[in-house]
Amino acid sequence: MSLSLLERTLPGLLEHQAPVRRHIDWARIERALGTGLPSDFVELSEFHTPLIIDDFLALHMPVPGKEDEFIEVTKGIIDNLASLRDSDMSHGHVPFPEKGGLIPWGDSDEGDMFYWRTIGDSPDEWTVVVSGSWDDWPQFSVSLTGYLAGLISGTVPAEGLPQGWPGPDPNITTD
Repeated sequence: MSLSLLERTLPGLLEHQAPVRRHIDWARIERALGTGLPSDFVELSEFHTPLIIDDFLALHMPVPGKEDEFIEVTKGIIDNLASLRDSDMSHGHVPFPEKGGLIPWGDSDEGDMFYWRTIGDSPDEWTVVVSGSWDDWPQFSVSLTGYLAGLISGTVPAEGLPQGWPGPDPNITTD
């Protein structure tokens, strides 16, 4: 999927678009995490500040000059997932860098966590896993932008998320 599809599906996103590329230090992030991240996420992050969709789903996006904060939050969530796995509470999901491990990209105000499942030869092949607040772990064979565009258009089911979310015209705010 691409950022342009998400922007067409969620027009309010354009109101928060930066006029120029934000120049995030992706090499620093890649070194610290031990992997690159999907290109749709990189593009979204380069042109948008951290976003909250429909007062519910917050995307974890790096900010230029504050890449270490993004790295710290990401690693902290990965550590939390390791604790869930060690307690047999992750439904078989494992933290990155284990094979097929999860890397977080968002959360909700109700405790849901949104992850990439790191399966494939490239980060652009990663899919989405949602750890719902009701202890469900649905998986979706789409990219991050494909997942978000699908939720909004109704082509991806909102499994594990509150009934009625997202609304028919989701708002966008910045973090």
